[in-house]
Amino acid sequence: MSGFDAIINRKAPSPWELFKTNPSLYIASKLYNSLSQRMLRPLSTPIRTICISDTHNTDISALIPPGDILIHAGDLTHSGTPRELQVTFDWLVSLPHEHKIVIARNHDTYLQTAEDCGIIYLEDEAHTIQVRGRTFKIFGSPFTPQHGNGAFQYPRMGVTGTPSHWSVIPNDTDILITHGPPHGHLDLAGLGCRALLARIWELGRTHQPVLHVFGHIHGGRGIENMPWDSAQSIWEDIVLKKGGWFHTMHLLWAMLWGGQDNGIRTIAVNASVVGGPRDRDIQPPVVIDI
Repeated sequence: MSGFDAIINRKAPSPWELFKTNPSLYIASKLYNSLSQRMLRPLSTPIRTICISDTHNTDISALIPPGDILIHAGDLTHSGTPRELQVTFDWLVSLPHEHKIVIARNHDTYLQTAEDCGIIYLEDEAHTIQVRGRTFKIFGSPFTPQHGNGAFQYPRMGVTGTPSHWSVIPNDTDILITHGPPHGHLDLAGLGCRALLARIWELGRTHQPVLHVFGHIHGGRGIENMPWDSAQSIWEDIVLKKGGWFHTMHLLWAMLWGGQDNGIRTIAVNASVVGGPRDRDIQPPVVIDI
């Protein structure tokens, strides 16, 4: 087996291997995960949202359940050719969901034609929908930090910070869709965007999104409830500094004695469908009631 094949076919590290590599970061991640799984009770009339991302031409029709809103957070295809996108559009149009919201990524280069197929395509823009008497302002963006020569990229935020691309997100966004994750959240402990995270914290001063859907980091797939409190802030600092026992103990203190739950949550969803070695593992959509 060549060196490249060995890399892409490597097994995911076991919990023991993760612990040996960085004990303080591993313990901190377990602490924060226990906090981020605390769910708020949904409203009496929840809106069922079907979340997918990074399908890369994979037909998952049999896995998609009914719902009110279907969100695809980018990388619908491998190459973004008109033929690939036409097949994907036909598939999306065939689904019964009343609202279908799609963003692109570097593999999806002809998506500007999406709305001709009855699909709401968002590229750094917002769209408002009404579902069973409730109104949602949805903002979508395909952009991710610079890596290689793909489309829809912006310069990475440096240590001292740079002007953020994410100032385009409206303050009153209810559902946020980006292709990549915010830093420290469902991003394999640090592969996400720091500038995006900073902008979402800014939104909290006026209006926290109820749902943030993304993908891109296939191995980060999952659900997290972001509580926007001191414990979350400490966790993000731990990820940035790659661990440290002092910070881990600080996180534990904040979780035990840091004050009452503020009742605020943003449900973060990494909805990557493909994953594993050579992206051979196929996962079902993530279903969220909001």
